[in-house]
Parts: sequence; C-alpha cells; structure tokens
Amino acid sequence: MARKQKLLSQSTGHLRVVEQEAKYKAEFLAADGLPELQRTPPAHLSKVAKTEYRRIVSSIGKLPLRNLDRSELELYCSWYSIYKEVSEQLKQVDSLGEAPKLISTLDKATRNIKGLASDLGLTVNSRMQMNMPSADKQDEHKSLREKYGIS
Repeated sequence: MARKQKLLSQSTGHLRVVEQEAKYKAEFLAADGLPELQRTPPAHLSKVAKTEYRRIVSSIGKLPLRNLDRSELELYCSWYSIYKEVSEQLKQVDSLGEAPKLISTLDKATRNIKGLASDLGLTVNSRMQMNMPSADKQDEHKSLREKYGIS
C-alpha cells in the first residue's frame, strides 16, 4: 500500500526537478484546476446525512475539496447518519442481546468517520498537516553552536 501524498512544501526528500514539477502540477490541479464541490446534497442521502453535507459544505473554507471528492464526502455523511441512528437505537435497547451488535456497528461507523474525516481534511491534525509551513533549510544545516549561540 502506497503512502499518502505530501505537499511539495512538506516533502523532505531530495526530489529531481521533474518530480518537483509533477508534484506542483498535482497540487495546482487539486486546488484550482477542478470544478467546485456541489453545494446541494445529493437526493439519495438520508435527512441526517443531507444536514451534515450542508454543514460541511458551508464550513469548508479554503480546503481543496473539489467535485471529485464528492463521493468521499457522501460516504462520510452516510456513515455519520448511521452513527447517529445507531446511537439513538442504543439508548432505547432493553435486551442485552442486541447491544453488542449495535456497539459493533457504532464502532465500525466511528472508524470509518475518522478515516474519511482525516482524508477530507475535516480534523485538526489533517488541516494542520495540509497547512504546515516548510522548515527553513538554513536552520537545518546550522551547527549547534550557530543555532543556539554557544561560544
């Protein structure tokens, strides 16, 4: 399984010029070269999923989500809907036989929500990773004496 792509500014390896240009082009297309994300939720989503879709679309800001990411956003909203539904069912369960099945479904929904949210940039860590400025190359090569002013 391949690793997730890093932005060119976050790449730490020594890339050839061709590789740098390819990364730059991919970043540009991901941010500006593709159609905007559809503002209205798709009709096939449940009521809760549609509400979540509207909430996310209105809160996106400058995240590079585009129309190609819509299916992943729809999956996130669907899993969120399942999570809400199972949470409500779990509150009303009387028999102990039903609880483990609902808890298993709730766990699966939670894991899927966390994974999709991270991929979409909906978590604090994923947004910070996307917007992390690159470290100064000059500071990287300084000796400890130069870096901390030790004489």
